Amino acid sequence: MKNEAIRHGWTLADLDKLARSVVSNNRAWWPAGDRDDLYAAAWHGIAEALCEADEPPRRTELLEAGRRALTEDVKANMRHHGARTDGTNNGLKFALYWRWHGRTTPSPEGGIVERLALEQILAALTPRQREAFTALAAMDDYPSAARLLDIADQTYRSLLGRARGTFRELWHEGETPSAHWGCDRRAGCAAGSVGVGESAVANMRRRARAKHTTPRKDAA
Repeated sequence: MKNEAIRHGWTLADLDKLARSVVSNNRAWWPAGDRDDLYAAAWHGIAEALCEADEPPRRTELLEAGRRALTEDVKANMRHHGARTDGTNNGLKFALYWRWHGRTTPSPEGGIVERLALEQILAALTPRQREAFTALAAMDDYPSAARLLDIADQTYRSLLGRARGTFRELWHEGETPSAHWGCDRRAGCAAGSVGVGESAVANMRRRARAKHTTPRKDAA
């Protein structure tokens, strides 16, 4: 499957090599970063550029698309951890995030507050929203969680999205809720799939087939 062309003659194996090259060539940016996350960001940037291209893209164009995606992912991660680039960085957010890690003897207050907040927020969600989180925790991928709740895949995604939005609003109560960032790789997973790349391409193919065929009922 990895050597089967997916678009414009490019294969999954090609995308894997390109994503690895992007992460390897730019490893000096964020040496402490998680390599799997960096790879996923680059891979998705390359895959999106390939799928959106009307003409066969050159290798350098796909590498650049992966580099741009990696840049945005690293910047988003740095912003989440308190870094700013607008000239107003006074270190307050950075200190807030890293203060606990820098203590000689870590204090338990942060963990206690977070666990209490988690219990309070979960109790404030609707029963259906709690079921969405529980199903994902139990099944670890979106399609299986949807089947567990006996609802359509897209209905589950919408339910989970609303639940996450409510959770963020309550977690940041009194502040501006954070925007959704990062990417949940479980969204494209299916039982037996290997790696983020294959599941993403499988979804792309499924959508393409759905345009030209009558949807069939899943086998019981």
